[in-house]
Amino acid sequence: MEEWAARITKAVIAEVRRARKELGMTAQDLADACEELGHPIPRNVIANWESGRRLTLTVPELIVLARAVDTPPAALVFPLGGSSVEYLPSERSDPWTAFSWFVGEDVDHATGDAALFRTYASKEENLRTSHHDAWQLQFLPGGDTWPPGSDAKFELLVQAVRSELLPIRARLREWDLTPPPLPSHLAFLDEEANSANRA
Repeated sequence: MEEWAARITKAVIAEVRRARKELGMTAQDLADACEELGHPIPRNVIANWESGRRLTLTVPELIVLARAVDTPPAALVFPLGGSSVEYLPSERSDPWTAFSWFVGEDVDHATGDAALFRTYASKEENLRTSHHDAWQLQFLPGGDTWPPGSDAKFELLVQAVRSELLPIRARLREWDLTPPPLPSHLAFLDEEANSANRA
């Protein structure tokens, strides 16, 4: 079984690789960006990380890589959107709790946003439970299998997501973080919110 430290490093590098590809950067582009930031990381080191041949990563490397791919360092260590992370050896939690612990949000009450990530995870779980059929879309909108009352159930879920989750999702985006994806049949709510913000 892999050491926890190696697993964390692999997870960080996987996020760096994903982010650099989203930005259209090659491994050499990333190496060049790190050099421009004042802490060179050669292309062969990046290649060794991405291939799994190198399983260590220093804090300065993490900081420079994060800036180079325009991602908060904490989001590389504990990427948001998954179901759980191993934040300590053999200790798992949801990504929101791990992220907030990592950045100190669970102890900083000055801004009123101390439990933002934990709150989101809790609200989403409550909606999954209280609107189970509509969240899982166990019925098909507009089809013959759409049971009586399903329109109302779905509309109640949509209203709940708008009031309970969308404000927190907007706050996460203000912090340049990507919230976990909504189920595909609710994805239109993000687009609505984005359109309203652009207007």
